[in-house]
Amino acid sequence: MTKKELRIGFIGAGSIGSLFGGYLADIKSDIYSISVIFFCNKAHADEINKKGLKLYINQQTRVIENIEAYENEQIIKDKTVEDPSFEFDFLFLTTKAYDSEAAIIQYKNLVEKSKWLVILQNGIGNEDIVIPYCQKSKILRVVTTNGALLEKPGHIIHTGHGITKIGFPYLDELEIEEKLIQQGKEFLILLNDLMNLAGLETVVVEDIIRESWEKVIVNIGINPLGALTRLTNGELLKNNGLKEIMREAINEAIQVAEMKNIKLSKKDYVEITHEVARKTAENKNSMLQDILNGQLTEIEFMNGRILKYAKELGIKVPYNKTLTHLVRGLESSRR
Repeated sequence: MTKKELRIGFIGAGSIGSLFGGYLADIKSDIYSISVIFFCNKAHADEINKKGLKLYINQQTRVIENIEAYENEQIIKDKTVEDPSFEFDFLFLTTKAYDSEAAIIQYKNLVEKSKWLVILQNGIGNEDIVIPYCQKSKILRVVTTNGALLEKPGHIIHTGHGITKIGFPYLDELEIEEKLIQQGKEFLILLNDLMNLAGLETVVVEDIIRESWEKVIVNIGINPLGALTRLTNGELLKNNGLKEIMREAINEAIQVAEMKNIKLSKKDYVEITHEVARKTAENKNSMLQDILNGQLTEIEFMNGRILKYAKELGIKVPYNKTLTHLVRGLESSRR
C-alpha cells in the first residue's frame, strides 16, 4: 500500500515547536510518510542536522534523525521555484507571539505554499497579527498545556504532559463553498489523528477562540506575578496579597471577555488558576524564564491584550494595567 506523503514545517522551532515537530517526525505508520522541516536558529539547526533532535521524555531519551533544519527559508524557497508543486500540508507558526508579524513577512512565500497555517503560540489575539498576510480560511489554531524546555541546541525536555486542542478560528463564519468547509474539516481530523498517533493527546474543539481565552486567563493570573516576584507557581499561593492581585486580574479579564462576546464556560477561573499553580508548584513559568534569560516576554498577548481590549471597550482594568506596565519595565531593566 502506498503511504500518504505529508510535509510539515515549523517556523520558529524553539522549545514548543521542536517538541511538537519531534513527536510528529517520530511517528511510525503504515499509512503516512511524514517529512518534517524546522526553521530555527543556526546553532539548533546545526546540532539537529549533525546529531538529530534529542527529546527527553520522563526518564527516556529519543533521538530523532529524520528532521531537516534550516536557519532561514532560502533553501526551501529555492525548492519552491524549482518545483512549483512543492508545498506544506501544515506549516506551524511557533515563534514567540511578538515575533509573529516579522516571521509571517519573512516566510510569506512558504505561507502561500502551504495548505494550512497552524498557530501554536501563547496568548490571545494572535490571529489578528496573521490575518493581513494569510487567508482566514487556511488558519488553524492550537492551544496546548504541554510544557517544553530547550535545554541547549538540539536538546528538548518535555517538562509537562498536557492536552492539546485544535480548531478553526474562522472557517465556519466565512462565506465559502460548503465543499471547502468540508475539506477543511477533513484536514482538521487529519491533524488530530497525526497528533494522537505521535503520542500528543489531542482533541478537536468547536470554539478554539474560547479555549485560547480560557488558557490565557490562567496565564494572566500566574505569569506576570511569577516574573515580577521570581517565585515558583506554588510559592505564589502562599502569599495572600499576591492571591488577591491574581483574583482581581482574572476577574478583569473575564469582564473583558464577556464584553467581547467570548463564550466562556461557566467555571471558577480563580480556582482553576490556583489548581494549575498547585499542580505545577515547582515550575518557574515561561514569563519568569524569559526575564531570567534577558528576553522579551509575551506580556502584550496576555495582560497587555486585556488592557488593549479594555481601552477599546471604554472600561478600566487597573490590575492588568499595572501588571503590564511593571513587566514592561522589568523587561527594560533586564535587557
